[in-house]
Amino acid sequence: MGLISKLLGIIFAASGIAILFFGSSDPVWSIAYYILGLILMSVGLTLVTSRGESKERKPPPPTVTEIRCDNPECTFKEIRDFQKADYILKPMEAQCPKCQSSMTIHGIYVVREEESE
Repeated sequence: MGLISKLLGIIFAASGIAILFFGSSDPVWSIAYYILGLILMSVGLTLVTSRGESKERKPPPPTVTEIRCDNPECTFKEIRDFQKADYILKPMEAQCPKCQSSMTIHGIYVVREEESE
């Protein structure tokens, strides 16, 4: 389908150019030929430059949420999958399993995979 659309695009673009240059000498019809030539050129160039089928999109990279204990003496940190209502500095309902203090979301990160060479 790609080769056929490219050939049709070239034919449409060439006929549009021909209509633009060799239009009618009548002023009323020259406007119609001008518009028709521009439309044919547009369609032709669109067909020539189109890629055909689109590639499959990769799923978005995984996003994680970092939750820390609010007690400055406690070093507890939990990393879990991102949930829809997460935002930075959101107080969590869960208590710290180490010291039973409150916990807050301190970061939301996108995990990027390194490209192999």
